[in-house]
Formats: sequence, structure tokens, C-alpha cells
Amino acid sequence: MTVWLWIGYFSAALYWSVFLYLLSRRRWNAAALGVGVLHMLFAMPFMVAPIRSFVDSAYPGFQFILLRFEGRAATLPSAMFLAWALTAAWISVAKGRGRWMRVVAIGDLTFALLLGVGFLRDLLRGGLTGPQIQFGEHLTLSGPFWALAPVLLFALPFMASAIWALNRSRSNGGSPPLAFDTDEGRKDSEEDAQNPDDFRYSRCRA
Repeated sequence: MTVWLWIGYFSAALYWSVFLYLLSRRRWNAAALGVGVLHMLFAMPFMVAPIRSFVDSAYPGFQFILLRFEGRAATLPSAMFLAWALTAAWISVAKGRGRWMRVVAIGDLTFALLLGVGFLRDLLRGGLTGPQIQFGEHLTLSGPFWALAPVLLFALPFMASAIWALNRSRSNGGSPPLAFDTDEGRKDSEEDAQNPDDFRYSRCRA
């Protein structure tokens, strides 16, 4: 087992630990969880690329649909992909609303567009058998199934995620996550019960 696989395992454990910690704070709902998991899965193939492309002269680069980066040229784009995916995942479950959700929406729309254009390019070429996804020398996915997989597994979910994120980016748009609803509702009920001037309290007393 190469040192890069160990670095990949360590990085995955670290990133998922942060994600699980944010989940433990219970500031998310089902939609936020789905968006968070989607972006965590998207981040996984980029875990090692920023470090290895910088220090390993033999790094073969990586290809993602229309994008191809060789050697050290892969350092910056792979780091950007990784940083964006992790940020989107953590924001979704930690906050789930506000202006930061635009980061999620813009990235989702960009990658959904790349995936869709790549699929149409291969379709117009008359075949879906060429390499579709390549990360280093350990992972090269090709064939008709893997031509459809990016569209089905990422492009369509990214579009749905972008719509959700845009809605949540509005200052007053969308409802707060379920945990917030429950906690705030319980606090409001307790405060109303202790307030003698509350209408419901007065009506019960009458």
C-alpha cells in the first residue's frame, strides 16, 4: 500500500469527522443532510491530489469530464475543488441558510453544467466508451455506465442542490432546519406559559 493511500485514508477520516461533528449539533434537516453527503462524496476523489501533484514529479494528473490537468498544474484546481466541496458540505449541515449558500449554488451549477456538456460531447461523438473520469493512476472509469453515472449521480443532484441552496440563500427565504424549529418552538411554549399577560394564559384563567 502506497503512502498516498494512507494519506487518503487519513484525510477521509479527518474530513468525515468534521462532518459528523457538525451533524451532532443537530442544525440540519433531511434536505441539508442530503446536500452535505452529496458534496462529501464529491470531495473524496480530490483528497490526495493537491498534495501529491505538488510534491510528486511522477504524478500523472487527473481528468474530470472536460477538464484535464497534468503534473503540478493539477495542484491549484484540485485544491479548489476539494475546498469548495468540503465547504459546501459543512455549510449545508452547520448553517443551511444565508449568503454563504450562494457558494454552494454557484459551484453546483458550474459542475452540473460541466457534467452535462461532457455527456453531450461524448454522445455527439457517437460513443460513450472512452475514459470518463480519471484520478491519478489508481482510478480510471470508462464505458457506457460511467458515462451516465456522472449525470445520474451528480449532475441531476447538483441541479436539485443548487435550487435548494438558492432558496436558502435568501435572508428570509425558507424555513429554518428542523432542529431549530423544535428547539425554538419548545422555548416559545415555555415562555408563553410563564407570561401572565399572554392571551392564551388569560383565556385559560377566565
